[in-house]
Amino acid sequence: MNTKATTSAAPDDGSAYPEPRRAWGLVVVLTIAYAISFVDRQIISLMVEPIKAYLHLSDTQISLLMGPAFAVFYTIMGIPLGRVADKFNRRNLIVIGMTLWCLMTAASGLARNFAQLFVARMGIGVGEAALSPAALSMISDSFPPEKRTSPIGFYNSAIYIGSGLALVLGGVVIQIVTNSPPVNVPLVGELVPWQTTFIIVGLPGLIIAAIIGFMREPTRKDVIKSEDGDVAEVSMREVLAYVWKNRSIYGSIFIGMAVVAAVNFMFQGWIPTLYTRVHGWEASSIGYAFGVILLIFGPLGIFLGGRLGDYYSRQGDSGGHAKAAFLGSLFMVPGMIATPILPDPKIALAGLALIPFGMAFITVNIVSSMLRVTPNQMRGLAYALLLMAMSFTGMSLGPFLPALITDYVFANEMMVGYSMLIVSLSTAFISIFAFYKCIGAFRSAKL
Repeated sequence: MNTKATTSAAPDDGSAYPEPRRAWGLVVVLTIAYAISFVDRQIISLMVEPIKAYLHLSDTQISLLMGPAFAVFYTIMGIPLGRVADKFNRRNLIVIGMTLWCLMTAASGLARNFAQLFVARMGIGVGEAALSPAALSMISDSFPPEKRTSPIGFYNSAIYIGSGLALVLGGVVIQIVTNSPPVNVPLVGELVPWQTTFIIVGLPGLIIAAIIGFMREPTRKDVIKSEDGDVAEVSMREVLAYVWKNRSIYGSIFIGMAVVAAVNFMFQGWIPTLYTRVHGWEASSIGYAFGVILLIFGPLGIFLGGRLGDYYSRQGDSGGHAKAAFLGSLFMVPGMIATPILPDPKIALAGLALIPFGMAFITVNIVSSMLRVTPNQMRGLAYALLLMAMSFTGMSLGPFLPALITDYVFANEMMVGYSMLIVSLSTAFISIFAFYKCIGAFRSAKL
């Protein structure tokens, strides 16, 4: 910036934040959109075996579909779309992105080979990259700073609601279509059950995209202003310089979130396969069980984690939310170690519950803290950078590493649980240390 910039927390026109009913209405609709995004990206985890058989794929190829095919383009597009969210109409960006990913989810059901399904997964990643940077920026502009933890936590509960619904409703859809004959579609041909599932799951999201299109864009607040009082233009270089200047905070956040994301996506991607392959469960059965766990323990972690972080903050601890995130990383460890290798699948489910619970504890506190210290014109890009860190390690390496170990170290698909254990042990202490460092970084920060 050529002029000295200051941060202003007041709206430009002096008006108050939107009335609570309208603000929360926005949060609810955006949360539904976020939940749908997780349904659409993760429904593939319930259909690993039929897709493998139909397309003649290996575990490694399946992992590429679950991870890199989605994550690389989700990450690459996150940066420019984050900049768009900082500078242009965020509502319209979400509508366009949501329309794209829903259509590409349905298009996954038309795939006849690995390459076609890979391209469809890429399209889902590009569309979904538009959502969270814009949505969280809109939510931040709808609530004053001291009231943002709850709506941000509610929005992030969609991670677990969407993932849970992907498993529960996906299990229902799979059970229905599996017992139905193949569908013959004009100009397309015969569709087998896993293909029909993608189409059924993908299209309803277009309704929510249309609803968002009629919602009002909130006025930007907490903006950086120049000396003459105008809203300052902030370049990408200046955003990166701000993040680098405060690297003690952002670095710990990015590393910690990247590592726990890898663990989270590994379990969400491979638990259904572990239970069908090793424990002999039906896909619909583990879908119901894992889905219910996500639906209960994810939102519970969001609620309790947010309350604990707020409690520490009210006690005057500027690192209070990071402290709560650190505790969340400790909660995850027993489940990470025990769940993949316990011989009793029902007992293993109890350990599995600790993973979404701890992850939710972390997410609600870290995201709200990061947005609190990030000026408005930087939030979209800053959050896109966080998504980039989480995507490259989480969505890519999370599903990919256990598949690689299973295929090329053990060379035995029945050892998938031990492959997951190796990844868990390799990542647990990195995340714990990163969030511990984050506490001190927030306490010593002068922003």
